[in-house]
Amino acid sequence: MGFFDFLTRPGAPAPTAAGPGARPGHAPGATRALRALLAQPRAQRDPAWSEAFLAQVADAAFFTRQPEVVLGAGRPYFALHTEPAGAAGALPHPSHVIHHLLEDLLLERGLGVVINPVGPDADWAFSYGDLLQFHLHGGFYPARTGPADPIPAEARLPAPARQALRTYLQQLGVAAPGVRLGATDHAGPGSLELVFRFSPQEFQGLDAFQAAMGTLAWFLPRNYSYSVAGNPARQEGGFEPL
Repeated sequence: MGFFDFLTRPGAPAPTAAGPGARPGHAPGATRALRALLAQPRAQRDPAWSEAFLAQVADAAFFTRQPEVVLGAGRPYFALHTEPAGAAGALPHPSHVIHHLLEDLLLERGLGVVINPVGPDADWAFSYGDLLQFHLHGGFYPARTGPADPIPAEARLPAPARQALRTYLQQLGVAAPGVRLGATDHAGPGSLELVFRFSPQEFQGLDAFQAAMGTLAWFLPRNYSYSVAGNPARQEGGFEPL
């Protein structure tokens, strides 16, 4: 799979996580299995490898380095490493576990996760929407088939995700972003349709508006669909604040 530039852009201040202290509790078997998988050459990482990786990554032990948060295509990722800085071999604590970090830090702060970033490369990257998918359904990517998960629409966009979206849009100049929740399971189990309330006129030009529309997808699970009620005449009824 392809990855983009995980280096902070020149001249841009490095974001910070300022999250809770490290929290032990990894599964030793998952940690060992993940390390063995990551030792395999990239050319040998087939779909079976990816499936095995995704089965272990949420419960394995990781470590942080400075900077803890890096930018990929302008989007913030919490950087996790399988080895602590300057050390190898036995696993000392403190270590971090994605399963715990979801509620401790990642969802609230609007962060994705990148595994072993080195310059423009990395072993894996999860968008914020991928992490939200795991939080809601126990897997990073949507199931294509199967029974619908009986989660109401409101619960499919929980408070931390609303806050992350609100913060992002307000930083771009949208004073009072709103959302209307629509159909569920229309694009497969666990899917959700959203309509956002803001207009292109609230951005500094068409390019900024289009960039914002693209980044909204990064914040949402991959089987969510969304549109924007940009015309003020269409912004009445059914909307609620993010």
